[in-house]
Amino acid sequence: MMFGRKYYINPETLRYERVQLTVKQRVRYSVVMGLGVVLLAVLLRFGFERYYPTPRQVIYQRENNALRSDYLSLNSTLQTLESQLEELKNRDDHLYRSILSLEPVPQSIWEVGTGGSEPYVMLRQLSEPEFVLQTFQRIDKLANRVRIQSSSLENVYEEAVMTQDFLACKPSIHPVSPGDPCWLTSSYGYRLDPFTKRRSMHLGIDIAGPYGLKIHAAGNGTVIAAGYSRYGYGKEVLVDHGYGYRTRYAHLQEILVRPGQQLKRGEVVGTMGSTGRSTGPHLHYEVHKNGHTVNPMNFFFENLSADEYNLLASRASHHDPQFHSIALSQK
Repeated sequence: MMFGRKYYINPETLRYERVQLTVKQRVRYSVVMGLGVVLLAVLLRFGFERYYPTPRQVIYQRENNALRSDYLSLNSTLQTLESQLEELKNRDDHLYRSILSLEPVPQSIWEVGTGGSEPYVMLRQLSEPEFVLQTFQRIDKLANRVRIQSSSLENVYEEAVMTQDFLACKPSIHPVSPGDPCWLTSSYGYRLDPFTKRRSMHLGIDIAGPYGLKIHAAGNGTVIAAGYSRYGYGKEVLVDHGYGYRTRYAHLQEILVRPGQQLKRGEVVGTMGSTGRSTGPHLHYEVHKNGHTVNPMNFFFENLSADEYNLLASRASHHDPQFHSIALSQK
């Protein structure tokens, strides 16, 4: 065979002669050659793609790497948010709710699930579903915890608003300014009545001072009575502070408020006098809680230091005898 052609020696002529193929042989030869070329091309393409990616594969690989990087960044962000939310939860339970005397949110509520596997059916068809599923599940869990935390903070806010109103209304300051000249002449409890000389219950405290001294409301509230009392209190002002608290300011020289008037803590209700059954200029001050009188001294410590409180208490037991006789009330 020379240059792809087949020859043979003719025995009769003793010469090389070209082999003449039949049509069938030629067809078969062409088919074999064609299949060989195709097979060779497939093998070459396979080998090339194995070691040298196509432009499309390069694009896909870049997109895949970018997605992986984004998912890693997203998971890092989720971890930061989870840490911040956990810190907020701890502050909510151990600070905000503790101050407002609220019970912490039960752990069972924080661990509530987010609806089973149905939302992730489509994601399971991906080539690497666990990688994406974990991220989506963390997002759902975080969203659920944010919703619970938001509801908790709304509850804390509502309680804080109510507590703020309660603290503003609760009688908690001295009815006479600390800068004004005054002294305690009679404390809360049993004592000798200055008029009958018999042991009787004193329902408030007596604070003596000069005529015309300003008397201040001990907390926010509404004036429910302002006038002359038929029970020996003389000119008096009664204030309803809500939450079961009421205060009485008696033996006033002048009343400066009217029934129905809304008061703010520290607002002047009248001036010190000696009207009614009184032995001298002073204020008879009462605090009522849920219909019963309580010791007003228990409500002064909120705006006084310990030394000031002890000094005030000592004046009730070691006062000048002359003031005891001229600045007392019968009630």
